[in-house]
Amino acid sequence: MTDTAGAGRARRTVAETRELLLRAAVDVLRERAEQAGDHVVAAALAHVRFTQVAERATALVRSTTGPRAASVTTGAIYNLWPNHEDFQVDLLLHVADLQAQLVPGLDETVPRFRDAAARSVPVWEVLRELVEDVHRHYGNDPIFRVELGFLIGAHDPRVQHALTRRFEAFAAAADRVWQALLDAYRLRLREPFGIRDLTTAMASVLVGATVLAFADSRALADPAREPGWSLTFRTASAVFERFVQDGA
Repeated sequence: MTDTAGAGRARRTVAETRELLLRAAVDVLRERAEQAGDHVVAAALAHVRFTQVAERATALVRSTTGPRAASVTTGAIYNLWPNHEDFQVDLLLHVADLQAQLVPGLDETVPRFRDAAARSVPVWEVLRELVEDVHRHYGNDPIFRVELGFLIGAHDPRVQHALTRRFEAFAAAADRVWQALLDAYRLRLREPFGIRDLTTAMASVLVGATVLAFADSRALADPAREPGWSLTFRTASAVFERFVQDGA
């Protein structure tokens, strides 16, 4: 199956059409999660309609190829996904791939760790900045709220598979980030912990803190009221200290 994009452009392949439609669906999903109430966020994927996706895909095409580009129709969607349930699962898998990245990205993080270590910046300062970056990202990302709804209420095996895939992809990237931090500061894990244990423990702290912040951000204020600190960072640093030791 191919789909035209207007004069002067080659016909899109099936893979290109699928990527375009999923990109459009994520745009719609993000807008709904930002504008709607919690009851809609919890069922956000169910509220993404094929007509909306087709309209957004058309807008994306015309933004790059011109206003005369042919419309993307719902027929193009049905050619890829026979029903809405199949589309929802594929969209969640796509979201999982997009979300399975630690903030900032690995390419930026590893040099930053090395530079900080070379300048003798304390590892705790680097850890605090990293924790704050990730916590801020989760708190500001509307798609993360959508994922939380699925984490709590997922019963469909396909959705559970998508969530498992999301965590595995996230953990693989996060493993590399945490290992890069250990390497930059010549640290190593205490026995019997492995790098995935550190990744999982830190994810538990940060996701849990984000959920609490949705209810009441004041709950995460630093008990000692020290500038630049928070209860989230104190918890994360306690976990880090328990799992990590000097590499000498």
